[in-house]
Amino acid sequence: MRPEIARLILGKPYYILEIGCGCGRFKENITWDCEYHGVEPFTNAAEKAAASGLVMHIGTYDEVKDKLPDGKFDLVIANDVIEHMQDPWSFLESIKSKLCEDGTIIGSVPNVRYITNLWNLLVHRNWQYTQAGVLDSTHLRFFTLRSFKSVLTNSGFDIDIIKPSGPDKYALLKKFLYPFAFPIGTDVLYMQIAFRAQKLSSPANHHLV
Repeated sequence: MRPEIARLILGKPYYILEIGCGCGRFKENITWDCEYHGVEPFTNAAEKAAASGLVMHIGTYDEVKDKLPDGKFDLVIANDVIEHMQDPWSFLESIKSKLCEDGTIIGSVPNVRYITNLWNLLVHRNWQYTQAGVLDSTHLRFFTLRSFKSVLTNSGFDIDIIKPSGPDKYALLKKFLYPFAFPIGTDVLYMQIAFRAQKLSSPANHHLV
C-alpha cells in the first residue's frame, strides 16, 4: 500500500491518476471520494484494479497518453515506474500536460546509492542485475537523490519534497545507524527516493474536497 508515499498527498485531491497502478492497491490509502484513474500494461493486474474501482487505461503510458485528458488531474502517482522508462524526461514533460494548473506529482524511484548496492560495487566489484530491488533487470535508468532532483527541476517541476525513503518498519533501525552512515551520507540507508513536486505554484487548489 506504500503508506510512506501516501503521506505525501496534499489535501484530498479529487481527480487522481496513477501510472503503473498494478492491481490498484495504492488506492486503499485514499479514504475520500475521488475519480481514480490507473494506467497499467498488464491485463490481469488491470482487471483487478478495475474491480477495485479504478478507471483503467490498459497499456504503457506512451500507449495511452493521447486518451488521457489534458489539464484534468489534481494528483499523479508514479511509484517505482520512472526507472523502467527509456526516456523519463519525456514522460515528465508529457505528464505536466495531464495535470491541472497547480497539480502535484508524487512517487518514488530506487536509490542507486543504497548501501548493499555500494557494497557489492566497491567491495565485491560487482554490478549484478537481479529479479528485484535497486538492480532489477527491468530497470533502464538509475538515480541518486541529487540526480533525480536535477531531473525534476530540469523537467519544469517545483520540488516540495525529495528525500530518502523506505518501509516504516525499518525506521528505528535506520535512525540507529545514522551515526555510522553520516560520513558518506545517510541516504545510503534507504532503498528508495520519495518525491513530491508541483507543476506550478498557485494559491488556489482545484477539485479539492
